[in-house]
Amino acid sequence: MTTPPASSDRPADPTPVQTPPITVGALIAWAHAHTDRGIRRLGDQAHLALGQLRTHHHEEQELTKVAAEEAQLEERLAEVRARKAQLAPRRRTPARDYEPAAVRAWARENSIPVPAMGQIPAAVLTAWRERDAQGGAA
Repeated sequence: MTTPPASSDRPADPTPVQTPPITVGALIAWAHAHTDRGIRRLGDQAHLALGQLRTHHHEEQELTKVAAEEAQLEERLAEVRARKAQLAPRRRTPARDYEPAAVRAWARENSIPVPAMGQIPAAVLTAWRERDAQGGAA
């Protein structure tokens, strides 16, 4: 029977060397200080791109916040308008016992001055209502 090799006989497992991750800021600083002009140029481009990304990110976050605030205000405004409508005095339009066009036509036929538009004068309405008694029924 074969005995397993002793632990000292086994080859050592190579342990990968772990380096801590480098931050973006440290990487750009490294690129700015590099002697290679191409790497410095890449560092400058990365710095500029990150600045633009920060700006766009900030604007998008602010736009989202403003849109949410706008929705809340519109909802609140709808509530206020509904309450205002509940509290506003009701306008009651009296029921008409006449058709304005018919009264105007009757007045013209009877040579009574009447405006073509707007409110019909009370005197014209009174005369129109009394037309049966005067024999001028329409």
